[in-house]
Amino acid sequence: MLNESEKASYRALLALKDRDYRAAAGFFKAAENQFTDNPELHILKEATELLLAVKDEIFEIENDRIEIEEMLINGKETEFRG
Repeated sequence: MLNESEKASYRALLALKDRDYRAAAGFFKAAENQFTDNPELHILKEATELLLAVKDEIFEIENDRIEIEEMLINGKETEFRG
């Protein structure tokens, strides 16, 4: 029988397989006490958290990106809007 920490680890691996990184990070967090004996799981947990941080940063940059429109009047740049 698997303990709760081991179940969470397996769920994290399944979530990674399904590319559900947020769920995987949550399951890894629930299984943290198992990582003392399993450095591979610790590396996967850290890599998943890093991936999420990068994905979140990219999302923010894409959503907060300032788009500049050139307003052309008579062939001249007259105004920039952000």
